[in-house]
Amino acid sequence: MKKFRLLYFLMGLVLLSCSKQEISGIGQQGDYLANFDFPKGVLTAPAKVVITNRSKNADKFHWQFPGGKVLDKKGLHDISESDKMVPDTVYYELPGEYTVTLKTWQGGKEAEMIKKIKLEKMLPKIIVPENIAIYEDVTFDAKAFSYPGQDLTYSWDFGEGGTSTDKSPTVQFVTEGDHLVTLTVNDGVEQLTSEVTVKVKGELAKTIYFADAFTKKIYRYKLTVNTAPQVEDLGISTGFNTFGVSVKGDKLYVSETGLGTSYVGSGAALIADGYLKSFNLDGSNEKLITKPVATTLDYRDDPWMHTVDQYGNIWWTCRNWGVRVVNASSNEAVYPAIKLKIDATIAGEAISTYFYSDIKEVGSEMWVSMAGTTGKGIFKFNQAGDYIGKFTTDISKHAIRSFVVDKQHNYIYFATNREDAGRSTGIYRANIDGSNVISIDNDASMKIEAANYSIQGAAGEYIYVTGLDIDVNADGEGYLYYGYRHNSTVAGNNPPTFGASAANSGIKRYNLKTGVVDFLIKGYAPYGLALDQVKR
Repeated sequence: MKKFRLLYFLMGLVLLSCSKQEISGIGQQGDYLANFDFPKGVLTAPAKVVITNRSKNADKFHWQFPGGKVLDKKGLHDISESDKMVPDTVYYELPGEYTVTLKTWQGGKEAEMIKKIKLEKMLPKIIVPENIAIYEDVTFDAKAFSYPGQDLTYSWDFGEGGTSTDKSPTVQFVTEGDHLVTLTVNDGVEQLTSEVTVKVKGELAKTIYFADAFTKKIYRYKLTVNTAPQVEDLGISTGFNTFGVSVKGDKLYVSETGLGTSYVGSGAALIADGYLKSFNLDGSNEKLITKPVATTLDYRDDPWMHTVDQYGNIWWTCRNWGVRVVNASSNEAVYPAIKLKIDATIAGEAISTYFYSDIKEVGSEMWVSMAGTTGKGIFKFNQAGDYIGKFTTDISKHAIRSFVVDKQHNYIYFATNREDAGRSTGIYRANIDGSNVISIDNDASMKIEAANYSIQGAAGEYIYVTGLDIDVNADGEGYLYYGYRHNSTVAGNNPPTFGASAANSGIKRYNLKTGVVDFLIKGYAPYGLALDQVKR
């Protein structure tokens, strides 16, 4: 009886091996097997389907995939069969359910596997533009399934941005934040809807960063046009004299001079207490780059103004001794030795009253301005520290507290901190070679001599304007920005004294096209000032 049961069982296996099957999984059914797999997950039409052959020990293969076409390196072919071990990519144009059949042979044996593949219709895909900002035109786009010979119709809903029936509509948003965008596509057979939430930023604009003497904080002011600009407190507290502020890449750099700025023989103002720091542009991630050692250095070594060069190095002036440099990404680096310095041979005279003030990278050169009683003008060095020369033109007659180079118009804008060459304190412009000095803003309000502009610092060494920056477009239009500190706001030195408010102080601007000077904002007493040239 047991022998007969075994015989019937073996006969059943033989019959099963020769019959057609339709399964949804991979089975291991002996040494000889016909099997294959489709890609996992949801497939949408039109689809390029790569089939994986998982057969075992077969000699020949024959694939049938009605409704599909062969896609190979030469293109698309209206073929729905293949005798290859692995068929070329099968292309299905329309959604639906399709059958794929694989026949295999091993000698006299034959096996067949049939599987079904279902292709869903692709939902409309909304192509979202990058950097969406209020009051700026942005263009959306869409991808959707299309039946042959049928036109698609589009229905967009952008909320406050309005509606559209275009495939690629251009819209504007007027408020920041999250906005729901809905797209409905009619493909001639049915309507399908997709939606996406987009984040709309505030108006993209350049931003002024400045250090305020009155509150001892750093602020930023976004130069928006379509929305009212606002002064934003970055949460950065400073010392008494933050003369240097700059922006490079996505970093904000600050140089703090500390308590002492003019000659002092003893006391707290004599001690070196300045520093160089970096921050993210939102005021976060404070990092101390370097600072002088108070036991070996004094106020004459403290950082004044600075610049960050194209190689990522930060260069800064010190009141008496010269220019130092270190990598701007440094963290609590040892305070470096002097890199650039003017000696008596270069100056052609005693240099005890050569006070280093501002510094800028111009091409491959470092330009350093002097603001002392005898040391004046702009001196040039290479980045190896070698002295190149100085301007011998009209600009050499002026004690220059700060300057900026307009590379588009080939001008130098500069602030003088004393009367020289018959000119009062004020803002001036020269040609790129230092010639042809003309007044930009030197009326009574800019005059230290008239006790309008802040009398801060010793006579002949007034702090004056420690930050200028320029914004100029491709048409040559724009503004020169600089700080204005009224004498009623801040005066004196070591430390300075402050009035009741900064109501008479602020940021002034000079229109490069019209020559008009006015206040951009008031209520702050700026030291260092810099413009982020990137619209963010």
